[in-house]
Amino acid sequence: MLNSFFRSIQTQIRTVKLSAPASKAQEICEVIVPLNQKINNIQALRAFAAIAVVIFHTGYVVPHMLAIGSFGVDIFFVISGYIMARICETNPNFFLRRRLVRILPPYWAMTILLFLFAWKFPQLLKATQASGPELIKSLLFIPYYKSNGLLRPLLFVGWSLNYEMFFYVALTGSLLILPTSPLLLTSGIILTIVGICHFFIGRGAIPAFYANVVMVEFIFGILAYFAARSVSTQKAIKFRGFSLLCFTGSLFAIVFHQGLPQVSNAWYPWLVTAAISFVMVTSASLLSQGGWDTEMAWVVLIGDSSYVLYLLHPYSETLIDKAFARHIPLLAIDHLFGSLFATVISIGLAVLLHLKLEMPSVAYLNRRFGGKRKSTEFTGVSARSPATVPPLEGTKKL
Repeated sequence: MLNSFFRSIQTQIRTVKLSAPASKAQEICEVIVPLNQKINNIQALRAFAAIAVVIFHTGYVVPHMLAIGSFGVDIFFVISGYIMARICETNPNFFLRRRLVRILPPYWAMTILLFLFAWKFPQLLKATQASGPELIKSLLFIPYYKSNGLLRPLLFVGWSLNYEMFFYVALTGSLLILPTSPLLLTSGIILTIVGICHFFIGRGAIPAFYANVVMVEFIFGILAYFAARSVSTQKAIKFRGFSLLCFTGSLFAIVFHQGLPQVSNAWYPWLVTAAISFVMVTSASLLSQGGWDTEMAWVVLIGDSSYVLYLLHPYSETLIDKAFARHIPLLAIDHLFGSLFATVISIGLAVLLHLKLEMPSVAYLNRRFGGKRKSTEFTGVSARSPATVPPLEGTKKL
């Protein structure tokens, strides 16, 4: 079992897949890195964001600091805005189908498994109940209040997917309605919905949920895409030292902004987090464009597995805590060593599920329902020199 697992990891690390030349419509979108090549730096950011959330949910708190790690979700939202902006000129049905293929199967599978577990062992779960209406709402991404008063689906980390699905549907509609400026229309829809829902917060779960300004972080991701796109390849190479400084500084800034009490209570903390995430994603993209795209395959692999890790980790952490903390108190997940132990085990399980289940299932579903273009969702680590990255000048504006 272990030998097979490690062989799978080695295969994933060593494989470099390059698809055939893109069509004209796809070439329009390939303004920073071609769509047949993923941006390794962005995958590394996904790994960073997912691990931050995993550590946050262990309950471990660094002495003299506040709990840190929930900012990982903010980074995910900004990355999502950036990536969706990058591929927004593909066919709307093609775009939405691939998003559904990517998001729905793991989320639905884990939601249904959790529902069955809650039905069989209701005493082991608190606010999670085996309720038919709650199951339907969770599967359809409809916000509702749980018995503990929180706006959470059955799989509680799925709250962020409700926002993701809203963003995908809004962008798909914008591509149909205003194909010349879909990102502008999508941004307007997000701001309008957030603004209107603020007037109806006390009138139900749906307006209360969609009044959350966290949705504006998708717009920050769109802006990050255009900010990176506005820089020529030559300038990206020339100033990549500055980009690296911005990238490294943003990693430290987002941790200390959330962790230090005197900083975390500053003016509009969500806006500061979104701004730091914007700098992080933009500088990561510019580093890739300038030829400094990470080749740390194990980091990229964790980034590829980040979605499974995000969905899985609360329950793997709970099982690890119950299995080990009773016998070895040092491994309680709210202690330093226990937190690190649970994080490493959760990452290992997520990578295993990614390689054995997610990758083949996404590939199969994309072949059946995702259109003709070959999926590049989980292509291997690809080393690029600046010369292989197409220049930004002369590309069509979205």
